[in-house]
Amino acid sequence: MDAEGTMQFILEQQAQFAADIQQIKEVIKTQQDQFAADIQQIKEVIKTQQDQFGSALLDIATAQAKTNEIVAVLAERQIETEQNLNSLVSIVERHIAGHN
Repeated sequence: MDAEGTMQFILEQQAQFAADIQQIKEVIKTQQDQFAADIQQIKEVIKTQQDQFGSALLDIATAQAKTNEIVAVLAERQIETEQNLNSLVSIVERHIAGHN
């Protein structure tokens, strides 16, 4: 190979190298853009899930408060029922004692 042929070969190789580097840059840019879009989608999903979780926690807290109110009412009614039952037992015991 003569010097001119060698120079031509080097220039062709350099041009091919530059073209390959450009392709690699384009692929990297495309992947970076896709990665950024994927990250944005993940952020949106996380935000939606956080909002839903917060809403669910509020619903649970509301339900728990209502349950606590119902339990308090039931406890009061249980006391009243026990008092009424004790009164009835006393009346029946007196009635039975009076017939002996």
